[in-house]
Amino acid sequence: MLARRLAREAVHSASLCVPSAAMRRASAAVAVRTYGTHDQEASTSAQARGIAHPALLSDANIDRVARDLRDMPTRKLDGDFASAGRRVAVIPLGTFNADPCVIMTIYRDAGANDAHACGLPSAGVEESTLLESSSVATTSAARRALDALWGIKDRRPSRSDLLGCVSDVADVRGRTVVTPVIAYLGEVKEAMRGRDDVAAISLSTLMSTNGVKPTREGGVEFIGTIGARGLQGHEAMGLHGALRVVAGPNAAYREALYDQFSADYRAAKAVAAAAAKSKPNDIDGRPDDYANASA
Repeated sequence: MLARRLAREAVHSASLCVPSAAMRRASAAVAVRTYGTHDQEASTSAQARGIAHPALLSDANIDRVARDLRDMPTRKLDGDFASAGRRVAVIPLGTFNADPCVIMTIYRDAGANDAHACGLPSAGVEESTLLESSSVATTSAARRALDALWGIKDRRPSRSDLLGCVSDVADVRGRTVVTPVIAYLGEVKEAMRGRDDVAAISLSTLMSTNGVKPTREGGVEFIGTIGARGLQGHEAMGLHGALRVVAGPNAAYREALYDQFSADYRAAKAVAAAAAKSKPNDIDGRPDDYANASA
């Protein structure tokens, strides 16, 4: 059943925001590469085909991601943000027929008229584990979130490697601090067979300018599946930080993951759009470059 609970403790914490007009247009115009029975079949993002991405989840790059996560400084939130406790949100990376993907849950969002939405598996941090260490508490919660995601043991992926965590994000509505943890699951096709409550979205889509966008409020949002809204709010912020680590020094992903979130980039795009709009148009509505060149 599409709306079945992953587990009592592994709740979805998606934002109640309405998707932006830009992301709605992207969802309608772009064929998103997703896998899972919820969408019935996979389709391919035209823009993403130009970006070489199979090596993103190669053994060498997974090792590099784990090293970077160990060495990089991360922001830890506390105080008022954690008044209702702490949670861990797992960002499950895996391959579907060798295509690198992020595995997401599909659920009905009661705050958005029961529309379908994508989410990340999560679990609360138990106070008893905090007495040992924060790393033990984080690992324990991440394992419980993955256990709830897959449920039946004989239908799990072959791997379940926790690579490390990125900076904390604040779930303002839930008044919790959320620690995003990156996990690598290997090939997931068999584990997903027959599941209509999970979907794998290709990194070639999520790491393209059609797959991720800045919001007017200074946040980030991701494209979803054909039938489910993408990540928003703190979940999107956590995934954004994780994908920057996965991309590493690969310049092919700079525009999508970095440049478009800068004020200079947005200003330049606005100027270019205004200039294009002011050009004379011919009868079919396209810029009349021939007339301009002949003038």
